[in-house]
Amino acid sequence: MTVIQYFRQIIVFIFRRMIRLVVRKSLWSFIAATFIYAIIITIWSSEEDNTQYLAISLNKSRQYVPESKNPPIVWWNAGYRLIDETIECAEHIKCDAFSMNYKLRSNTEGAYLFYASRLNFTDLPLPRYPEKIIWALSHEESPRNVVELLHETGLNLFNFSSTFSRYSNVPFTLQYMETLGAITNKKHFVETGEKNKFSDKIAPVIFMSSNCYTFSDRENYVKELMKYIPVDSYGECLNNKQWPTDFPKDHLNNLDNAAILDFVAKYKFAIAIENGVCEDYITEKFWRPINLGVVPIYFGSPSIKDWFPNNKSAILIQDFASPKLLSKHLYELMRNDTLYEEYLEHKTKGLISNERLHSEIEVRPYQTDVLKTSIEFECFVCKNLHEHRRRPKINIVTKSHYNCSKPTSALTKEPIQSEMPFWEYAKVNAERLYERVRSAK
Repeated sequence: MTVIQYFRQIIVFIFRRMIRLVVRKSLWSFIAATFIYAIIITIWSSEEDNTQYLAISLNKSRQYVPESKNPPIVWWNAGYRLIDETIECAEHIKCDAFSMNYKLRSNTEGAYLFYASRLNFTDLPLPRYPEKIIWALSHEESPRNVVELLHETGLNLFNFSSTFSRYSNVPFTLQYMETLGAITNKKHFVETGEKNKFSDKIAPVIFMSSNCYTFSDRENYVKELMKYIPVDSYGECLNNKQWPTDFPKDHLNNLDNAAILDFVAKYKFAIAIENGVCEDYITEKFWRPINLGVVPIYFGSPSIKDWFPNNKSAILIQDFASPKLLSKHLYELMRNDTLYEEYLEHKTKGLISNERLHSEIEVRPYQTDVLKTSIEFECFVCKNLHEHRRRPKINIVTKSHYNCSKPTSALTKEPIQSEMPFWEYAKVNAERLYERVRSAK
């Protein structure tokens, strides 16, 4: 990350905070926020010129891939490949795969793989040579991670993708699921009758988060819900409860600790609001409570029901007009164990009735293992390199491969107005980046 990029991120953060004041405070806040926005655009523009020397320097420090009869694949930035080797895929197709220390010759038919979370857009293998060189994108993170990819223009830079979207070329929608067995396993499960015994010691709902600023307005939703039903909040966001003293100190980075899992499993409900709203972006916020036998209160992927173990496996925030109405439903379930356990058939009956879930993990078993997913992606690209030699064709990644909506509030179900200038800023970034790549010679 360049110094300018670093300060740009700081300015963007301040800008977001200022925009929130527009809604809550005064016209003067709006004027200040607008001024900062102008600074952001100016810095972005100057960065494009001032960092060209850096991109050239980084390019020159790489060595060309060795000559070989196999098509070359290069991870342009730090990804999952640590060693350089020849990979052999299905049907005995071979490619030479390289780490980030290499680059392709301009007359070489090959591929660059980009790991989005560590991608520096000022250091790209330009010129692009789209007729010969494939660009392939690997991206598993939330929409805040790489804002240029929120817009289709940014995605259009790439020919293939491996993302959480089922419409990606090598999807890993179930990356956080672990296994089907973990869904039905009762290792940490607490029976409803036992949970009832804890009702005077803990709240019915648990909230665990130290990321207090999201594209889903998570904190504001939970704050409103707390007015109507007790919520035990651990972590830095809305904290009102401390972990037991004998737990690991860094609790939220040790949530797979057996003692912590046993503790969380005592709760009846868990807040499961994703960092952003994207099709098929489903994280451990959903799967951890599912695996523990705690009912998720979910907001995030609009298509989450496609991945429920059973028809009733989570409570969807979008089904309730307000936190108050949702709290009434929670109280109803707390009064009636039979109704509550309708959400826990994967535990109480060992049942997974969703055939899509069974089929997905059978057809794409790699996706719960990040290294296997990267190998699958390399082989997909390798196969397409061989096909490109026979029948040249240019593919383009579209919005469906990484389909994130505008920052949307779990509380209002509407776009978060304070985030719209940032959304537009990301759009400008994507358009200018696309033009820079297209016109590079």
